[in-house]
Amino acid sequence: MSPVSRRTQLLPDAGIGTPTATMDLSLHFEGLANPTRLKIVERLAGAVEIRVSELAEFCKVSQPRMSWHLRILRRAGVIRTRRDGREVFCRLDRDGIAAHLRSFARLVANSAGEPVDIQQPAREVVQ
Repeated sequence: MSPVSRRTQLLPDAGIGTPTATMDLSLHFEGLANPTRLKIVERLAGAVEIRVSELAEFCKVSQPRMSWHLRILRRAGVIRTRRDGREVFCRLDRDGIAAHLRSFARLVANSAGEPVDIQQPAREVVQ
């Protein structure tokens, strides 16, 4: 079973050093660790919402394979999906991505002992 399928939720008061926060970051970046999934993210970054069938065609993968990639991205907190009848639409979860970037910036800042503007990466994602 993939670690992404064993995702734990990041608790609001969990610090970066906690196992929950570390697992959440690990799953987020694992979700992005695939060329096809990065291609999906890049395509979604240029649109508000895209049908799953369009993403499958764009990435040149079958519908079942696209659903598998999207499930990993959804569990990693990178995308959100919604159903409208028989169609499924995807969009980036910009708030989720920004939260993960802030957590990563805190992790790096804590490790280096240097002050880091943890809001900067989040502002760039949400724009």
